[in-house]
Amino acid sequence: MIAAVIFLALLGQAAPPPQPAPAPGPSLQDSLKLAQAALDVCHAKGFDGSVSVVDSTGLVKVTLRADAAPKPPVAAPMKAAAAAAFDQAGSVMEPRSKTDTAFAAQLAARKDIYNDHPGSMPLHKDGKLIGGVAVADVPHDVADTCVRAAVASSWPYN
Repeated sequence: MIAAVIFLALLGQAAPPPQPAPAPGPSLQDSLKLAQAALDVCHAKGFDGSVSVVDSTGLVKVTLRADAAPKPPVAAPMKAAAAAAFDQAGSVMEPRSKTDTAFAAQLAARKDIYNDHPGSMPLHKDGKLIGGVAVADVPHDVADTCVRAAVASSWPYN
């Protein structure tokens, strides 16, 4: 490290700043397992969509799109980000947004990154929120069933 700093100083360049620690989130291995489980549940029900797993700040860890998914995976990361941001499932957020004007305003202010439709769940580990997962591009009731089944079968921490 010292040699690298000296070398960069000799080149007239400052050493790069240290990288910030990543936000708490699920591991890549856990994210892939959970995402694949969600796609498998949906496929078994006759639906092919997309799924995203995000960290506690809403940054995408993994997005998978089934081979026969009807469209690009746009809604899944937004639904997962909302679940992580508000620590609520989409099946709770959507009706809440119809009766809680302050909550609806929060969603509307970030409609470019949040989607409150059913099919998303927050992810916890050791009692702490660490991310969210969402299924999209299938009917909302199916998305909700798929994400709940995947969390129940493949997320041992909630």
